Amino acid sequence: MASAKPVILAVDVGTSLLKAVLYDSVGNILRTATQPYNYRCPQSGWAEGDPEEWWNAFEKTMADLRQQKLALTQVEGIAFTGQMHTAVLLDEAGQVLKPTILWLDRRAAAETVELEAMLQLPPHQINSTYTLPKLLWLKRHRPEMVANVRSIVWPKDYLRYRLTGELATDMTEAGGAALMNWEDRSWATERLALVGLDPSVLPPTHQANAVVGPPHREVAEKMGLNPEAKVVVGMGDVAALIGGAPAQPGRVVCSLGSSSMIFMALAKDQHPQDTAHRLYTYPLGPYRLLGGASSTTGAALMWAYNQITQDASSGPSFEQMMTEAAQLSPGADGLCFIPYLAGERSPYWLDDIKGGFYGLQISHTRQHLIRAVMEGIAYSLRHLLDIYAELGTPVSELVLAGGGTKTPGLPNIIADVCQYDVAIYTEAETVTRVLYALCQSALTQADFYETLINTFPPPRIIRHNVADASIYQQTYETYGRFADFALQEAIHPKPGIN
Repeated sequence: MASAKPVILAVDVGTSLLKAVLYDSVGNILRTATQPYNYRCPQSGWAEGDPEEWWNAFEKTMADLRQQKLALTQVEGIAFTGQMHTAVLLDEAGQVLKPTILWLDRRAAAETVELEAMLQLPPHQINSTYTLPKLLWLKRHRPEMVANVRSIVWPKDYLRYRLTGELATDMTEAGGAALMNWEDRSWATERLALVGLDPSVLPPTHQANAVVGPPHREVAEKMGLNPEAKVVVGMGDVAALIGGAPAQPGRVVCSLGSSSMIFMALAKDQHPQDTAHRLYTYPLGPYRLLGGASSTTGAALMWAYNQITQDASSGPSFEQMMTEAAQLSPGADGLCFIPYLAGERSPYWLDDIKGGFYGLQISHTRQHLIRAVMEGIAYSLRHLLDIYAELGTPVSELVLAGGGTKTPGLPNIIADVCQYDVAIYTEAETVTRVLYALCQSALTQADFYETLINTFPPPRIIRHNVADASIYQQTYETYGRFADFALQEAIHPKPGIN
């Protein structure tokens, strides 16, 4: 009989939602609490967040869990994960310097091009979503703010700092900041001179399962937490790469969040070279992972829902809207959507590439628009699966993970568009189960990877519909032509178009 005692608290600070998950000692989820917050887009292509809202959301989720009569004083381990690339800049007093520019923000596109050429880095190591180009933008446009920076942390690190008073990070954040030497996984401190900062602003790095200390006693008392709990470093939301399913060659795991990460573990004898830099190899623990990231997945669906509904209080819910769209016939009655709403990373790595609808007619309803967005997300994944095949790393199994697996109809559409049966091992708790394994390794000295693998249940399988293959093939070809047009417009913009 599994223990009902909450032992581990895993916290995920996302782009628009904070989630706190309580696990017992054997990895069962006891309770989950969530708290949404907003981000602001003061100009086209900009996106800014407020770390104070993240902290307030953390406090509210703790209050929610206490109201459910869960003994947080019994929690022995706490770990954080969250959105990467978003730098939180602190002054001498440890206060946040604003604005906090989110990863979604593309204002540093010109700085990215300049840094990529200067540093001779491939696009997966420096991108406008990353921290370094945004720091260069701030140096040029907010020099007074940069002059006051004394520490740089990232969202998960900021909440841990507020909880413990200790500044720390792990190397996943360094890589996502374009501040890591990929050869030896050390800080690329010399790059900070380009943005007018001293290396002393960088926090100490630790292994993801390292303990940084207990919570502040007064904070623990306010939140009802165990003041002797061990607070673990954690890692960025790249944890989804190993938290969606047991890693093995041929198995592609697509973690569906605001954006998506799509990766496959490589065999020892597999050394694919993508000279076009569409996909890249990412080392994580004992694995070499091949894949890439799509910039807007869940974000595209939320955008479509918010724009079409306008007033969520009186209109259909998100789940209802997705359900209605999923009930339409495949192909969305000829409507095709390209999901490049914030530029695109894999396979194009372009800030200026644009998304949109093609084939729009007066007969199309809002359900057709939503259906087209869902199918467009699936086509973007299919595009990457085709690239795997081109590189000699064919896909034998497709796994979906993350919050997007709960979007009504989306997993089925992905299965049918990609013409693969889809396996779902973990659904929403992709990154927090990694935190559970990290805490267990810190608390009991258990092997992290063995602990993680033991958390995976047998998968739920969604069978693809062969009968719809020809319909989706036709629209996928339209998607390809439309994507090629968007690519050419981004590379060779016509006056007055962009």
